[in-house]
Amino acid sequence: MTGSSGITGIQQALKANQQLINIEAGNLIRSQIPGAQAVRGTLKGDVATDTGGFNLAGPGTSLSATAVDFSPGPLARTQFTTDLAINGPGFFVLFNNKNELFFTRRGDFHFDTAGHLVNKDGLWVGSFDPKTGELEKTSIKVNPVTDELGDRILNILEQDGRQDLTEIETALDDPGVTTAQITAKLAELKVAGYINEQNIGPDTFFTSNLGELGDQITFDRTGFVINETRGLKRGNQIALALFENPQGLVPGIYGGEIYQATDVAAPGGLPRLGAPDDPDFGSLQPQTLEQSNSSMIPSTGALSFLQRNFTSTASAMKVFISAWDDLINVFR
Repeated sequence: MTGSSGITGIQQALKANQQLINIEAGNLIRSQIPGAQAVRGTLKGDVATDTGGFNLAGPGTSLSATAVDFSPGPLARTQFTTDLAINGPGFFVLFNNKNELFFTRRGDFHFDTAGHLVNKDGLWVGSFDPKTGELEKTSIKVNPVTDELGDRILNILEQDGRQDLTEIETALDDPGVTTAQITAKLAELKVAGYINEQNIGPDTFFTSNLGELGDQITFDRTGFVINETRGLKRGNQIALALFENPQGLVPGIYGGEIYQATDVAAPGGLPRLGAPDDPDFGSLQPQTLEQSNSSMIPSTGALSFLQRNFTSTASAMKVFISAWDDLINVFR
């Protein structure tokens, strides 16, 4: 082994050690972030070459791979009804205004000014429409159990606000629907609690009662939105995602605990979707946050060990260089 090759081996060891220090420093930070996952680095032995790139120099060391630990973190109760944790496997589904999908275990959500459940970055939390099964924004509003005419009337009241019978009939613009049918449906919706009726002078007006910002919202363990203000009526059901290979998830643009899928995670990058408590999926724990599965104490210990190891390896390199210089001087 030449002197240059020996130095190469030590340099590789220093580089690998520094990479492990960076990983453990990241784990230390992640230990304070809800739903964040620890990262593990794996070293491998290499055959180093001398500076010319031709002669075998002996053993070297490099970082072969990093892996994310997707095991669940501990659960902690909170006072916020929009804090959600998955008790078991699965990821929350998030999406932006481009319909790009993201996935996370971090569940510190809140309702925005439009009444939609979002994360800290404003990404919408996905849920299932119980009628269509499609993925959509999670809303404060309840899902009415009614027929097509009832849905059309409610959509008018949601979009246009307070309306009287004539205005509703005009907005429907359907010759096949009679005034008597509309009147009967309004009475049915009122009894169900989906609309409010208000008399102003001789006129009667109707408004939607599906929900609004400020309503008291909870979630059940199967992921349904429960609007307590509207008589404990149900809204959408939170969607969860499962991946064949979670190691195929990569950190997205919104931070290390929010991931995007690749073909390695699932065919076409598309996960299996389901609801809390479905077979193979975890249940939902309301007013709870999953803590990081990275712990401060072992990360601090590992970081301290790696820093000492880096210092000792650097010292060894100085000794090696000094000894090699002395040996060269002997033969001059």
